[in-house]
Amino acid sequence: MSRETKQDRIIRNLLDQATEHLHELKSLDANPNTKELDVERWAQSFLRNCLGYSASAGYAIRAQETKGKMRPDLVVLYQDKPIFVVEVKKMGFDLNKSDFRCGKVQLKEYLSLIGDVRWGILTNGCEWKLYDFSLPEYGGIEIASFDLKSDDVIEVSKKAVEEQAYEFFDFHESSYTTSTWPELSKEAMAFSPESLAKAILSVDVVRYVAKYVRGEHEFKANHEILTDRLYWLLEQGLNDAIKGWNDTKAAEIHKFVKSQKRASRKTKRTRKSAAAVDDHGPTTPHMDMQPPTTAEASTEDKTAS
Repeated sequence: MSRETKQDRIIRNLLDQATEHLHELKSLDANPNTKELDVERWAQSFLRNCLGYSASAGYAIRAQETKGKMRPDLVVLYQDKPIFVVEVKKMGFDLNKSDFRCGKVQLKEYLSLIGDVRWGILTNGCEWKLYDFSLPEYGGIEIASFDLKSDDVIEVSKKAVEEQAYEFFDFHESSYTTSTWPELSKEAMAFSPESLAKAILSVDVVRYVAKYVRGEHEFKANHEILTDRLYWLLEQGLNDAIKGWNDTKAAEIHKFVKSQKRASRKTKRTRKSAAAVDDHGPTTPHMDMQPPTTAEASTEDKTAS
């Protein structure tokens, strides 16, 4: 029998509370008259009783006394110091909205006013998103999320609740007090649109894509042209994927593309030189960086003879 981990023990101890809260959330979801304030009160209780931000652990959750444009719905404090804010939306609200008054933009504004607070949470009751706002130029990086609905249904069976508990454990107080949130942030940065774009446009990846294209279409792709086409494809999404995409960021990626193309040409020249030394004579230039196959080399030899 495997030994129970700290995570297993915490989840086992919160299952009863989680089950009760999921039943309450299911009722709120089924009620067409549920208001945003109802979701806020439920979220406050969920934070305290299921996610571990309780008074006994040294936390306080402050709700805004009056509604205002620049006041967060909930502020979670530890020993009277704000550690993160929570923006609560009505049930069914699309958390991925990109308009000016979307929840993520509001979180950023609240954190700017409070100052020295890195984390923000956005929720509509069912969906929860955790953001790191330590890098202002990114406008908040989503580092974790979970959804208490499965196939648009809130499941309340024992097995379903336990699975959900493991899903939302990254939001738990024990995750906040360890290195989990900073580690999640590093992972999110590594997989940021810019990082992925540079990885895709690197020489090694372009070479791999060229091999795939050749296998699919029996076409030897020119690596420089392929790099340009990949960048064009990525650029269509970069404008939407990167907060504050502008000419400076575009120029930075373009500079990277040029450097990779130079590296590609250098590799090409090196391979040609090596081939010339092996053959004790000049070689015919190839558009593709890959060495010719045995069959191709044989055909070229016959042609040359």
